[in-house]
Amino acid sequence: MRSFLLFLRDFVRNKGLMVFLSILIEKITALVNTIFVVRLIAQEDYGLITLVASLFGVFAAFNGLGASQGLLRFGSLEKEIEDKEKLAHSIFRKGLQRQLILLVFFIITALLYELKYPDIWLIVLFFAVRLIGFYFYMFIKSYYRMRNENDQFSKISITINIVGLLLVLAFTYFYGMFGYLFGLAITPWISIVFFPRLLFDSARSFDLKLDMKTFWNYSFNSALTAFLSEMLFILDVFIIGLLLNELEVANYKLAIILPMNLMFIPVIFMQTDYPKLVENCRNKQYLLFYIRNYYKLFIPLSLFFITIGFFLKDWLIGFVFGEKYQHNGWIFWIILIGVGANMCFRNLYSNLLSAVGWAQKNTIVAVVSILMMTILGFIFTYSFGIVGAAIALTITFTSMGIFSAFLFSNYLKQLS
Repeated sequence: MRSFLLFLRDFVRNKGLMVFLSILIEKITALVNTIFVVRLIAQEDYGLITLVASLFGVFAAFNGLGASQGLLRFGSLEKEIEDKEKLAHSIFRKGLQRQLILLVFFIITALLYELKYPDIWLIVLFFAVRLIGFYFYMFIKSYYRMRNENDQFSKISITINIVGLLLVLAFTYFYGMFGYLFGLAITPWISIVFFPRLLFDSARSFDLKLDMKTFWNYSFNSALTAFLSEMLFILDVFIIGLLLNELEVANYKLAIILPMNLMFIPVIFMQTDYPKLVENCRNKQYLLFYIRNYYKLFIPLSLFFITIGFFLKDWLIGFVFGEKYQHNGWIFWIILIGVGANMCFRNLYSNLLSAVGWAQKNTIVAVVSILMMTILGFIFTYSFGIVGAAIALTITFTSMGIFSAFLFSNYLKQLS
C-alpha cells in the first residue's frame, strides 16, 4: 500500500492532475463535438468524413516522421535546459520538412477514395490543412513535456481544445458539413501562438552532442510504430467500408467512440510519467515498482468498466447518440473488453519499450498487429458484419498487448 501511495504522490508531483484535466477536456470536447455534429449533418456525410478522418489519424501518427517523439525522449535525457532548447531548435525545421513530404503522400492516398466516393476531394483538402497544423500542435506539446513543464503543456492542450470546440460547433451550425471541416482544419494552427521565438529563429544554429543518426533512427521507428498502430485503429473501418457501406461505417464508428475514449485514462499516467521513465530506463527496481503499482490501479478499473458496460450497453448508446444507433450495444461491449486488455498490456508495455529505447520492438509488434487484424478483420467482418470487426479488433488488442509484455520482460532480464 505504501508503494502505491508513493506512485500516486509522484503522479501528483509531476502535475499529473493537470495532465488528467487536459486529456479529460480533450476527450469531452471530442465527444461533445461528435454528439452535436451527427445531429447537424447527414449520416452519409458523416460516414464520408469518418473515412478521411480515419486515414488522417494514420498519417498524423507519422507526424514529422517522429520529430516530436524523438524530441520528447532525447530531450528528457538532457540535464540542462539550454541543451534541451538547442535540441528543439535543431529538430523543429527538419521535422517540418518531413511533414510536408508526408502531406503529399496523404493527399495521394486519400484521393483513392474518389474512385468510389465522388467529390470526396473537398474533404481531403480540409484535412490536408489540418495535417500541417497538427505538426505544430504536437511539437509544442513535446517541447514543454521534455522540459518537465506538464502544467504549461496542459494549459496549451486545454486552450486549443476548448477554442477548437467552439469554432467547430459555431461553423457547423451556420455552414453545415463544410463549416465543420473548416473548424477542424484551423484548430491545430492556434498552437503557433504558444511557440517560443527560438524555434522560429532560422539565423541561429547549434552544435549538438547527440548523434543525429541515432536520433532519427529512434524517431523514425517511433513514428512507424505510431503509424502502424493508427492503421490498426482504422483498418476495421476500412474493411467495413470495403465489404459493407458508409452507413455501417457510421454505426460502427459511433458504437466504439465511448469505449475507445476510455483509453485516455492510462494515457494520463504515460504522458505525465514518460520523462521520468526515460530517466530511469536502466533502473530495474523503479521499472518494476512502476509496473506493480500501475496494475494495482488499472486491473480493478478495467474489470469495473467491462462489468458496468455489459449492463448499460444498449441504453448508453441510444441515450448518447440517439435511438437509431441503439442496436449497436454488443459492438460497444466487445470493444470495451479490448480496451480493458489494452489498458493492462498494450498501453503500458508499448510506452515502456519506447521509454527504454526499444522503439524497434514496438515496430515489430505493430507490424504483427496489422497482419493479424487484416486476416481476422476480413474473416470476421465477412461472416458477422460489424460485430465481427469488433471481435477481430479485440482479439488483436489482447494478443499484441501480451506480446509487448513478453518483449519488455526480456529487457528487464538484461538489467542487473
